[in-house]
Amino acid sequence: MTEANLRKYLSEETLRLNLEHHYWLKDTFLSKIGRMAENLEVLSLRRLKISNESLVEIMTFLKKLQKLDVSCCPFIKPESIKKFIENNGETFT
Repeated sequence: MTEANLRKYLSEETLRLNLEHHYWLKDTFLSKIGRMAENLEVLSLRRLKISNESLVEIMTFLKKLQKLDVSCCPFIKPESIKKFIENNGETFT
């Protein structure tokens, strides 16, 4: 699967996305996930080298997100997680 193929499947109807171990995804692509699938409820980015900035960009658009997995993401800072909770506090459990 390529980024172009994945882009075709992401839409407002996409509710769950598991990208765990998809090392081939570029950070610039990851930053756009929130815009491509704004109704995501579950997102796993586990073990990706996503930047802190890209995670913040994603969270700007995902207002319905209930579950986020960024475990083992070496560049994610606690401040980003705090921003996620602030933005999604009503839906996040």
